[in-house]
Amino acid sequence: MNALLLEIKRGAPDQILAGLNDTNPDVSSAAGLRLCREANKFGLDVRNYLTLAIDVRAANDANGRNPYALPNGELMSGYQVALASLNLPIKNDFRNGITLQAAADTFSARPGTRALFPEVIDDMLQWSSRQDQLESTRGLIAQSRTISGNELITEAIFDDNNPSGGSPIAELANIPIQTLKSSDRSVKFYKHGSAIRTSYEFERRASLDVLTPYAARIARNLEIGKVKVATAMLINGDGVHAAADAANLTTFSADLSGGKTLKDNYQALMRFLVKRAQGGYPVDTIVGNFDMYVELFLMFTPVTGNQSVMEHLQGQGAPTVSLTLPVMKGVKFELSSGMPAGKLMCYSLGDTMEELVEANGAISESEIAIRNQSITYVKTEVTGYRLVYGDTRTLLDVTA
Repeated sequence: MNALLLEIKRGAPDQILAGLNDTNPDVSSAAGLRLCREANKFGLDVRNYLTLAIDVRAANDANGRNPYALPNGELMSGYQVALASLNLPIKNDFRNGITLQAAADTFSARPGTRALFPEVIDDMLQWSSRQDQLESTRGLIAQSRTISGNELITEAIFDDNNPSGGSPIAELANIPIQTLKSSDRSVKFYKHGSAIRTSYEFERRASLDVLTPYAARIARNLEIGKVKVATAMLINGDGVHAAADAANLTTFSADLSGGKTLKDNYQALMRFLVKRAQGGYPVDTIVGNFDMYVELFLMFTPVTGNQSVMEHLQGQGAPTVSLTLPVMKGVKFELSSGMPAGKLMCYSLGDTMEELVEANGAISESEIAIRNQSITYVKTEVTGYRLVYGDTRTLLDVTA
């Protein structure tokens, strides 16, 4: 059981960071290991621990001036103070004489600072690379929570035949209630990511930004791995909530004859979406693989020179009917290479799936880097997923 966050003893920057910047490698190593143990005790990564533990206001001088004040008058976060105090820049600033080589020198000469090595590389990647993630869990989940331990899957139990609670409540009648209870099944967690190990000699001779393209590949593959796990849960359920309901596009008058595919059946897709909305479960998210992306893209290929009768009459002054229901306009497509061929996962984002992130997933790797003559960049996430409700998902087969 992790200690409570309220028990973190806050202190001035030089108190929390004591020993990390010592020129004696043994003293620096001992301080780095102590920092890792403290973060691990509270179930936090080093970044979040420093943010909470460092009391930036305690650095005020007798005149109330703070060396960690930003130009806008706000103060740096505890983590930002640590980077400044330990000489760990995350980008080159030649105008002010700051180079990433300073961070490389710090990591080489003061091994305790390697506790922050993964965080510095992550920040450096944010500045150096603006690559878009084609596959990301951000568009698949209702929310993401950081936790410090295991968590049981929650189940909603309804005591009324009308779980949506949409009808007026009769006089003196009971208010419909859904009871949230913990099931006997826990969320299953998966570790994603990989690492780059560099030698002591490499760090002395190479600028830190050499790692940028390698770290970018790790970050992209990590996210793809998370998407595959999340997609599998959307399809198969989480052990408490069952697999997604199945539906066929032909049920909604799709015409698949003569080689026609999804791109030729916009009206059938619209009927499906309207039916889901009518049933109280509107779809705002559709997940598919690359082939399904192409099908939907071609569905909306513009055709110029044609107008419906209604559009023609409106051009002559006829009344305009505004159809602004977000049945189609509010639906977004999310890419997942883990989706099976010819299938679309359709659901409402806000009440379907939640992501849980284990806070201290990479602490042990940082401890190893402090002890060894090599520096390891570890980019890992320990994540699990749970379904909020089991009735929001439909797996639509667009080939049948």
